[in-house]
Amino acid sequence: MKEDSRYLLALYTSPRRKGNTALLLDALVAGAGEAAYGAESFYTAEMDIRPCRACNHCFKEGACIQQDDMQIIYPHLSKAGAVAMAAPIFSMNICAQAKALIDRCQRQWSIRYVLEKSPVEPGFAAERKGFFISCCGRDKPDTFTCTRPTLAYFFHIIQVKNWETLAFAGVDEAGDILAVEGAVGRARELGRSLG
Repeated sequence: MKEDSRYLLALYTSPRRKGNTALLLDALVAGAGEAAYGAESFYTAEMDIRPCRACNHCFKEGACIQQDDMQIIYPHLSKAGAVAMAAPIFSMNICAQAKALIDRCQRQWSIRYVLEKSPVEPGFAAERKGFFISCCGRDKPDTFTCTRPTLAYFFHIIQVKNWETLAFAGVDEAGDILAVEGAVGRARELGRSLG
């Protein structure tokens, strides 16, 4: 892996900066730091990331017509050695902030499948790692079932072949995850695994 790609793209999509998914991603980032693996963190709920317009402008040259904060994130989607998305469950699926970001990856899709270019070298794509971190208030682990196709698409389209999920049900109030035995430690271990 190239030295300048040895970092984690940490996408905090919850509107709660100290919510449960954010605390888990904090631990993952800390673990990566312990393994001498850097991180670029974005609190996307506080950024100007507009929904996809389905205008197909990206079909022409692979560029999104919207000049918002996704322009800051796009380069990291192809360059980072690891990508972590922390997204809570709202109304039985990932929060709207996470979904808007994923929808804006239509640009990546058009580069690959319309323009037939690869933003990520195949060898590098095979080395990259991905993490989906999620929590829901509903005490039913099957709540996360509906998220898997969306996240599988996200990691596929940004060319991250190997990804895993760290999800906890029955965690609602901000900070509740701290009382779940082993949760924060597991997130930290995942970060250390990047070293």
